[in-house]
Amino acid sequence: MASPAPTDAAALESVVLAALSSLYQPHVTNPQETQAADAFLRGFQLTPAAFDVCASLLDQLLRARQNSETLHSDSVPAVFFSAQTLANKLRRQPSTSALDAGTWAKRIVTWLSCDSRLPKMVVTQLLLALVATLPRLQAQDLKLQATQDADKSASQLYAVVRESYTQCSGQSVLGYALLRLVQQNVTSTVLAELLLLVVEEVDTLAERSARQRMQDEVDAWAPAVLDRLLPQVMHEASTRGVGTCSDSVETQETVLRALTSWLRYVRVDAEVVVRNPLLHSLLGFLARDELFDASVDLAVELVRSYANNSVVVQWLAPRLLSLRGSFGSAADAEDVDACLGLCRILTEMGEAYLEMLLGAGDDHTALVDLLLDCMSYPDAEVADVTISFWFRLLEELRRRVTPAILAQYKPRLERLAGLCMQKLQFREEFPRLPADKQQDFKAFRQEMGDILRDCCQLLGVEAVLQHCVNGLSQIFQAPAASRSWEAVEAHLYCFRSIAREVERLKTSAEALDAPISLIFQHLPQFADHPAICYTSCLIVSRYAEWLRAHPSSLSTQVSFLNTCVTKSAGDARYGEWEVARAAACAVRALAMDCWAMLGADIVAFYLHIEQKELMGVEDQVLILEGICAGVASSDDLPRTLSVLDQVMKGIGQRLAALFASSSAKSQVQVALNELLRLMCLYEYLDVTKLDGEKHPLVMLTEQLWPLINQMLALYRGHDELVERVCRCYKRILRTCGDHIAPLLPQLVDNLLAFYQAEPKSSYLYTASMVLKFFAPSRSTEMESLFARMLFTLIETTTPIFASVDDMEARPDVVEEFFFLLERAVRCVPQVLAAVPAGGSSCPLMTSVFSCAVSALAISHNDANKAVLCFLEQVYVQSLTDNARVKLVSLCVSNTAVAGDSNKMLVSFLLRGVVLGAMSPSRVDADYGSVAGVLVQLAKVNGQQLQLWIAEWFEQATAGTFATAAVNFLTSDEAQEFQSDLFGAANERAFRRTVRHFGKLCASRNTSLKDRERQ
Repeated sequence: MASPAPTDAAALESVVLAALSSLYQPHVTNPQETQAADAFLRGFQLTPAAFDVCASLLDQLLRARQNSETLHSDSVPAVFFSAQTLANKLRRQPSTSALDAGTWAKRIVTWLSCDSRLPKMVVTQLLLALVATLPRLQAQDLKLQATQDADKSASQLYAVVRESYTQCSGQSVLGYALLRLVQQNVTSTVLAELLLLVVEEVDTLAERSARQRMQDEVDAWAPAVLDRLLPQVMHEASTRGVGTCSDSVETQETVLRALTSWLRYVRVDAEVVVRNPLLHSLLGFLARDELFDASVDLAVELVRSYANNSVVVQWLAPRLLSLRGSFGSAADAEDVDACLGLCRILTEMGEAYLEMLLGAGDDHTALVDLLLDCMSYPDAEVADVTISFWFRLLEELRRRVTPAILAQYKPRLERLAGLCMQKLQFREEFPRLPADKQQDFKAFRQEMGDILRDCCQLLGVEAVLQHCVNGLSQIFQAPAASRSWEAVEAHLYCFRSIAREVERLKTSAEALDAPISLIFQHLPQFADHPAICYTSCLIVSRYAEWLRAHPSSLSTQVSFLNTCVTKSAGDARYGEWEVARAAACAVRALAMDCWAMLGADIVAFYLHIEQKELMGVEDQVLILEGICAGVASSDDLPRTLSVLDQVMKGIGQRLAALFASSSAKSQVQVALNELLRLMCLYEYLDVTKLDGEKHPLVMLTEQLWPLINQMLALYRGHDELVERVCRCYKRILRTCGDHIAPLLPQLVDNLLAFYQAEPKSSYLYTASMVLKFFAPSRSTEMESLFARMLFTLIETTTPIFASVDDMEARPDVVEEFFFLLERAVRCVPQVLAAVPAGGSSCPLMTSVFSCAVSALAISHNDANKAVLCFLEQVYVQSLTDNARVKLVSLCVSNTAVAGDSNKMLVSFLLRGVVLGAMSPSRVDADYGSVAGVLVQLAKVNGQQLQLWIAEWFEQATAGTFATAAVNFLTSDEAQEFQSDLFGAANERAFRRTVRHFGKLCASRNTSLKDRERQ
């Protein structure tokens, strides 16, 4: 383990203070100096000397200013650093201290009781250190000298602590800490925070015996803490104060937070809860702005922790229901924060008391009525808090609905449905909101629509649908000047939201035809605003199946969509609301569901839009998707070929004009647009019934080879274009299957030629798809093709791995290269085992393994994942009993190199875990992780792996803590990791050890400036 260089304590203190000055002084601008100071201090914190140095600094800095009311700002960094270091060491490394827990407890109490007013963050760290000593106190440490000080005898707090401590026969570590602090006249704020931290820290104790001891302590002290201690601290803080008004409020807030934590972590009897004075004053605390947030948290925790305790529920529920008046007052005052907090409490009650709500009696539904009041608040943020409750309530109602329950809840469900229709209405300021706020409101609207849809299942879809129709009728009966586009759009959005329930309705479906037909009949008249047009288009899309069954409405909707597209082309407002995109989605749905009736018209519509450029290409492609899917579903091959010819005519003409242009190189966007169309054809024109005919897409591919080659030759350096071409290749392979096999050699030749000219990751991905779709054939011709393909790609890519700079410049190539090789290990391991003709005498696997080890030198999550996937698969393949060839035996050319290469691999893996050279997700992901590779290495040669890991830690921790590569681990921790790793009972335990050790290292290997207490 790295250790401090020999030096006396005073000199080491000076070095620590100088490093803190460099780290925290704002005038320091030298990043190297700051980084060096940070590295020094991180290493110093882990040494045994840190105990003495930090204790000495606290002695000097706190005692030297006993007459000062407030700690000088220059001393705060050193005091905080010392307190934090002691807290961390006493919590994590107590065994490295030469002093026992009792001595540390006394010193910490002394520092806490100094006359200087300490910053809260310092007090917190010192209290964490004190709490860490408590489980290790011995019986002799708990003996206290009798104190008959007049002040203490008169202190109610002292009397309460002393009495409770005496009841424990003087053997309580918590009582010892409280009594020592009270004897030293610490502030009420310190006592309140101790009570908060001591209960929160119990679960963090690693040792089971220590954790159980402290749990028993807090369980035993719970009645005294809740009945007397916390109320007394609150009383003293609220009546006499603790110095200033802000101090008093801080103490009261800490008391409420402490009470919240005791209710959360400690087993407290119901009788203790219902008699607690603070809980009896909860409504009063909620009425105080400065205590409101802490009181809300307390109320929420009380509801959640005692949801199944009838005594507490019967006592608590009426009190919290009386908050209705408070919510009304807050709503009248437009106090959003207060409404949000109260709504949190009521929503928690609703979810916790759901069983009670579904019982009989109007008293039980009062909470539902109150939550409906919350829903009615104008601000959507308040209604958003209640959403989880409504989903749960509706689910339970659907599951156990009876006539009696439905009768009880029907008026409330009708009100809920009405509120949903109101809440999802756009506000006037919506277009001016930031993009993220707009997206949040759209998500909120979606959830309102989902609640409305669920209401349909209980109220009946007819009722909700009729509400939409009636609402629209009322709007259009009003004078035109008073009509609100927001209200029209909201009713139409509701109509769209319930579409699924309309589709599900089998009985009395005819009863819905009239209102639905009425809406569709007047839909074009409604659409006098782009937002209404947008929602109307989505309605057409969502009700395409209904329109197919009612073809009389189709012509009106097609005309309406055409109007929307025309308006979008000439009005910028329609572009802001993406009306063209919505119209394209609607035409797409009609093409898929109503092809027999509208197919020819939609093709003509598409060609017209394409020619006049009335839509963006992405929106045109949406329509083309519907055309392809629709004609493919018709199983009419002549019709399919006809549509394909019509679509390809325009594509061919535009590409021919592009290639003939003298400015073709600057018009890459034209080629990109046509590739979007081609990708669509290959994705959606999936013809299954061929009757011996050639697949239309195979014929299309034969025609496209010259055009694709021209595009790649002209724009081979353009990543996006190459990617789109390769996505076309992938769709060709997937959609056409064996039909494309005769063209496969030509496709591979294209890949290799263009990859050799300019390596792009997309070509490697396409090669991987070739293996995926055709490796199962196992024919000699295919194996020869795969061998040629892999050899050429490996030969072309290998030079990249000679330079870290080259790999960092092309991480996507590294990623796809090793994903390709991982697939090759799965599909054609014999190809990797072969020696290439006319080249090196070593198998392909030898050079590939060397490249994989080299590739781990870069820190790139996706590239690292690909390499680790490949390595893991190599070892898995070699451990398979029926493997014809063991690839791991071919990874190196001789024994000496084998040791060096595998040793280097282990070094890179450990750097990823310990030093954070890889993303944390790569430490132990399901597949493609350091843990996964180490598991396989251990299976292949566990003894050798153990030696390599031990050697790596020995070298990494050598030197002083200012120079060692790993200066944040003790030698005991490194040794414990190795012992746990190779003592793991199974693979799961092995992986867990790596994962936990990685988290430990990550928590240590961070900047002190960024580290938080949690």
